[in-house]
Amino acid sequence: MRCHLKGKFRGVMMAATSLDGNNGLFPVAFGIAESENSDSWTWFLEALKESIQTPEGLVLVSDRQKGLEEAVQHIYPQAEHRKCMRHLYKNFQTKFQETGLKLRYGELQGHIQKSNMTISSIKLRRLAWRHSSILMLKILAYGVDLSLASQPKCSYITNNLSESFNAWISEARHRPVLDLLDVVRQKIMVKMEARRRMAARWKGNLVPVVMKYVRDISLKLGDYNVYRTSDYRAEVIETNGRHEVILNEQRCSCRLWEVSGIPCVHAAAFICSMRGANLENYVSEYFTVAKYKTAYALEIGPLPHKVQWIKVDIGHKVLPPKLSLRPPGRPKKKRIRGTDENTSKKMHKCKRCGDLGHHAKTCKNSVVEESQASMSSSSAPKKLGR
Repeated sequence: MRCHLKGKFRGVMMAATSLDGNNGLFPVAFGIAESENSDSWTWFLEALKESIQTPEGLVLVSDRQKGLEEAVQHIYPQAEHRKCMRHLYKNFQTKFQETGLKLRYGELQGHIQKSNMTISSIKLRRLAWRHSSILMLKILAYGVDLSLASQPKCSYITNNLSESFNAWISEARHRPVLDLLDVVRQKIMVKMEARRRMAARWKGNLVPVVMKYVRDISLKLGDYNVYRTSDYRAEVIETNGRHEVILNEQRCSCRLWEVSGIPCVHAAAFICSMRGANLENYVSEYFTVAKYKTAYALEIGPLPHKVQWIKVDIGHKVLPPKLSLRPPGRPKKKRIRGTDENTSKKMHKCKRCGDLGHHAKTCKNSVVEESQASMSSSSAPKKLGR
């Protein structure tokens, strides 16, 4: 992700963020570049690879930022590179708007997470065949690389983490570079310590978010019928279809368990039908409290004031950055939202009846208490002054 700086010295903050087992923001790396291009992303990803190497099952999620896709293919050719589903959906609707092709965001997202693009690819092919063959190739190019691998145990397909990180550091974007980096370091230091103390109070084997999910799905199994073929295989029938569940492989034909690492509702129905089986034992180890504590075990130490820093001779002179012309108008601190994004609107409260959503002038509700209060006040005798 990238975050444009708003201070005197313009630039771009590049950052890599991740999710912990409890769906919390976990900053991995950040750095400052002059602008967003292929060279900047290559430099950032090379530094990232030098720090974390190439972990097995690495997943990179991003939108189509300038030069990022080429840099990822060059630095991390074997990693799974997922496109942000929301940006992909916007690009799809924009490019094929003139052809009348429409696809619901939730429908496409569900197919990608669960069915490995099988249903969506068929629908895209049918839509494309109605038009030209060139259009078909363009449409299939959007869906050909959207299948999710099962090894990472991550079903995350949006880039909302970048928006959360931008909002997290928004108050420091106008600061000079050194002050900005120091503020981000301090925020990460405080967050990691707070989450270490929070995890120390947890009871149980799983993190709270997953524990709540497991409890919720275990209460919604009344509409599922389980037909066992062996101790490890079963056919689970629901209202709109059926699925095959294989316990020893931790796999369901809906692919949600395989991709996310948490049993789906079909697997939960099979597991709960077995005597003595515990649903928590079938959750991936990535969502255990022990793994969560390991993720936040690293302690970031405090730093003294910059006047006490030791001066180091790096062997060459660092030139000051070039000042860019200030753009006209007041600098914007919030991201410009698209027309299709939900915006939080303030609800008006009626002064007459107290309900939300309308004004007193357009109020059509009958207010009995107000009319009775006005009648009683008018019928009361008035005191005459001297």
